[in-house]
Amino acid sequence: MSAMAAPHHARKLAIHLGADASARVATMLDRQNHDGLPTSQRDFRGGAIGCLGGALPAHGNLCFFTGIPINGTDAENLVDAESAARLFPEYDGAFTGVFWDADQEILVIATDCLGMQPLYMRDEPGALTFVSDTKSLAGEPDLAAWGAFISIGHPIGERSLLDGLRRVPPASILAYDCRRRRLEVRRYWQWPEASDTWRHYDFLASLDRDVRAYASLGNAGTVLLSGGFDSRLLLFLLKRAGIRVDALSIAHEDEHDDADGRLAEAIAERAGVSLRKASPPRDFFSSQAYLDYLVASDAGFPSLDLFIAKVASQIDADVVWDGLVPGFVFMPLHQPEGGFKTYLRQEIRGPDSAIWRAAEMLFKPEVVAAMREGFAKDLDSELSRLPRDMHGLARFVIENRSRNRPAMNPLKVYPNRARAFVPGLSKDFMAHAATIPFQEKLHGRFYRSLFAKLDKRALSIPFVSGGELLSGKRFSLSYWRERLSADVQNVRSRHPRLIGHSKIPPAKRSTFLGEHLFEDIHSWIDPDAREKLKTLDSRNYVTWKLLFHWKAWQWLHEGRLEAMLGSHANLAVQRIPEVGELRVASQAQ
Repeated sequence: MSAMAAPHHARKLAIHLGADASARVATMLDRQNHDGLPTSQRDFRGGAIGCLGGALPAHGNLCFFTGIPINGTDAENLVDAESAARLFPEYDGAFTGVFWDADQEILVIATDCLGMQPLYMRDEPGALTFVSDTKSLAGEPDLAAWGAFISIGHPIGERSLLDGLRRVPPASILAYDCRRRRLEVRRYWQWPEASDTWRHYDFLASLDRDVRAYASLGNAGTVLLSGGFDSRLLLFLLKRAGIRVDALSIAHEDEHDDADGRLAEAIAERAGVSLRKASPPRDFFSSQAYLDYLVASDAGFPSLDLFIAKVASQIDADVVWDGLVPGFVFMPLHQPEGGFKTYLRQEIRGPDSAIWRAAEMLFKPEVVAAMREGFAKDLDSELSRLPRDMHGLARFVIENRSRNRPAMNPLKVYPNRARAFVPGLSKDFMAHAATIPFQEKLHGRFYRSLFAKLDKRALSIPFVSGGELLSGKRFSLSYWRERLSADVQNVRSRHPRLIGHSKIPPAKRSTFLGEHLFEDIHSWIDPDAREKLKTLDSRNYVTWKLLFHWKAWQWLHEGRLEAMLGSHANLAVQRIPEVGELRVASQAQ
């Protein structure tokens, strides 16, 4: 079989081995169940296993997956703990595999080769817990992870923002023997060394294999189409495979006056695909839809004013195709020329940055010190295990940013509405894609070589990637039209009196930024912070946003987010008085 049968899929999982297992699992499932999905739970001696959206057998062995495994064995071949540990590594795709051997009382859990499917573990004396979402559990904040959140926008390594709860490592097989109370962990796949093997690998054939495996599940679904490279690649792969899909584009007016949307419309027309273009409401960051996004994402990374947060609210399909993996292996995502030295200087915010000044205003000095020191120690640990070249930098970015930040959308947020299909997440594909040199990927060079082989029509429309407008072919009239429009917008933003005001409506401030954020202030906050934040203006807007993310995360993990912020949704929003404040705010993202 190319994909697991539907009865073996679940949306979320919760597992506890230790005291009060049944009650703990029921609570963890409830806290993950924002959409009212049916729950299923299996209790046994010393533990309990539960899931959302799938039915577990009442007796005997049980096996299920979160995420969608592809290209592996038939589920009927998973008959005991030994076979599960041996066969789970055969699967590709984003998944967590769970097998309970009732006779031997052994639990086997597997993660996908990059650990993209969210899975967290808490290992404490006498207890072992696994969950899909961090909001399943209450607890103290991990200050080192929060230091990373402030410095780089997401936790690094295996940390989560919740103390003691860590992501299960990629490509892992975990076997827990309940009788002996012993946990064994092994890795089944390792990151490849730099080599030239990529030159002779057929990337399109590998992606085509994944596309057809996902399509065999019976629902063509929707491509989230932008003006970038990865979604266009998926669109033409699907077209070549004869799989009829619709496309969805989200208006992105604050980037090149929505060049992203215009290019998506143009390429959809060129490919003969039906496109629906959605425009998120201007008050999105004051709405219930944004609160839903916070819940789905575990409030795990900065999202206030972040465009990608708007996308999930517009999904209306059962299946979404996402180019997550090609997007971070065929382009040097956040990998500047100059390697680690330039990356650390550009991407990591230092003590003099706006966001760290905000942290000093908001938190007690000892808390800020713990955040900085913890992050610095974690960063040194991550860097020490990698070669300090472009190959090592690519691995650092993929294993940290790609896993802990953007991956939250297709594999954590979107599945609350739809199944997420992510071609390219396979061991063989990554063994070659991870070795593509930096220079080969720069400015879309490698993507263009793929499109030239796949369908040259894909190169007839320019691309916009990371805010940069790129031509699809050597001479393109449409590229120069977009280039002229972008130049006009840039001049207009700098000299509004000279050329006139932009057509983009003024930015609006979230109504969630207010005095209610000071309710139930805990010991981490500086007692003088309220006095320092009397006004919401350009001088302390970043501090208000940091306070919002801190409190939203806290209330979510206490099960009180709706109670504390729900009454503020859809209130009248206010305009940020000066455009300059937007530039200050962007530093906090």
